[in-house]
Amino acid sequence: MTRITHEQREQLKAFATGDIDRAQHLSTAMPDEDWSSYRLLHAALFAVLLNNHFQGDLSPQIIADFVDGIRRDYKAANIQFNSWTVEGILRATAGEEHLFEYFSSEDVISTQTIVVGRLTSYDQNVSDNIDVFLDDAEALIAKWEQGDQ
Repeated sequence: MTRITHEQREQLKAFATGDIDRAQHLSTAMPDEDWSSYRLLHAALFAVLLNNHFQGDLSPQIIADFVDGIRRDYKAANIQFNSWTVEGILRATAGEEHLFEYFSSEDVISTQTIVVGRLTSYDQNVSDNIDVFLDDAEALIAKWEQGDQ
């Protein structure tokens, strides 16, 4: 069973609510042995937030529109952004699993980070209720682990 620590939750909460200095401090302080379960919590939060935002409608066009919004924001901020990677990973997540073979684990993690940041910063309800979403993410981890048995 995965052990999620208070610090892992706090790091994701700080990131999700825009407290980047605290998130960075907590990341730096996290022991190496906690990173695996942290990444699992991060992936579960990503899944929970996707479900909340898209309400199950992750069609290719909806995904493309969502990624286009992110692309415009990054372009306006003069930040490099690989929209093809984000769109591909979201489509893979939505059921086109064969697309995962084209992406590294770093691509997946960075996409999850971009999407979690986007969904929490653009939806006040999400950032205001981040603890509820983190609870849901922990419950999802428990479901994933029951499925492995």
